[in-house]
Amino acid sequence: MAKLMVYETFSKSDIEALLDAGVIVNLAFDASHPKQEKTVHLELLIDATQEAILRLRSRHNETYIKLKGALMQGAGTYKLECHTFDQDIVNSSPKSYEIRQNRAIVRYGDVGTVIQDIGWW
Repeated sequence: MAKLMVYETFSKSDIEALLDAGVIVNLAFDASHPKQEKTVHLELLIDATQEAILRLRSRHNETYIKLKGALMQGAGTYKLECHTFDQDIVNSSPKSYEIRQNRAIVRYGDVGTVIQDIGWW
């Protein structure tokens, strides 16, 4: 399964919209690449039924548009990379300290790790 890019800023409200629509969401923070190769980013794994996609589109169209590259393909499981995301996601995570620490590690030229299950829900 290839990772698809999310080109707009991803925020806590987008995650809440996915959950409200009935989409299964898993979220990780990836700092495992040199900064010259790839920026730190969120890895979003979603599993959406056709009904959940329709609910998302009708209730939270802005979020649907951000993920349209994946969701227009229909129901299924998708891996998404979010290179631009709001700080509210980091602040809400129970692993906020680890995320900040890994972000700093990469900023100063080293390679961090992947932090799994950073969701707060």
